Amino acid sequence: MDVQIKHMIRRSTFDGWKIAPRYINEYEIVYIASGYGDITIEEKHIQVSAGDMIFFRPGVKHSLWITRKPYMVLYGVHFTCESDEIIDDIPEHVHLEDHHFADILFKRLNDEYLQNNYLRRWKLNIILQQIICEHLTRLHTNTEPISVMRIRKILEYIHEDPCREYTLNDMLERVGIKKSVFLQNFRNITGTTPLQYITNLRLELARDLLSETDLQISQISERCGFDDPFYFSRCFKKNFSVSPRKYREYKKCK
Repeated sequence: MDVQIKHMIRRSTFDGWKIAPRYINEYEIVYIASGYGDITIEEKHIQVSAGDMIFFRPGVKHSLWITRKPYMVLYGVHFTCESDEIIDDIPEHVHLEDHHFADILFKRLNDEYLQNNYLRRWKLNIILQQIICEHLTRLHTNTEPISVMRIRKILEYIHEDPCREYTLNDMLERVGIKKSVFLQNFRNITGTTPLQYITNLRLELARDLLSETDLQISQISERCGFDDPFYFSRCFKKNFSVSPRKYREYKKCK
């Protein structure tokens, strides 16, 4: 599935905010991160809240507005796609009961969108593909193979506290399958290894702590499950192309 992001926004709405009825020439996914709002697609009215994902197709009339508090925070992603084979399967509206994955992916997508480096476009398209894949996968949760359900059980376990100590043996005991099968299924679903998946979650948390607290970098490193602050700094720079210290300085200047 070859997708290309054309434009993206993250918007905190306010009293009286609205987007008047309009048509667009590309696809758009709107994700409600928090709050409430109202959307129309053609003549259909939808009340939306946190965890709702809405899919607009080219040439379809739609509008958005606010009617009550808390006012919604939303992400909007405009994109094109060369193949309609998978896009045609996306419903216009779905509510994700467990939307923690979507929160992480859209936040990561927005962060990458604000960057300016040679990997930006490539990363954006990969993350958007993950979002679409996750969106479709969640629609078929009840018919997922047992192997997928087992991996999702582990992912829920990890997301409870990504900073605790995890071992591969502990995960294998929880799902009751062979190591090779587990690792293959895990990679098929997440695109990476359990260790890297956990590391990515920890780094996302560390990035938030760098922006929102005055904790020392060594304290953040320890809180996020890294025993060695130097190793933490190397991982952070590898993942975000900037050191923790430089990232904090950049955020304070904005």
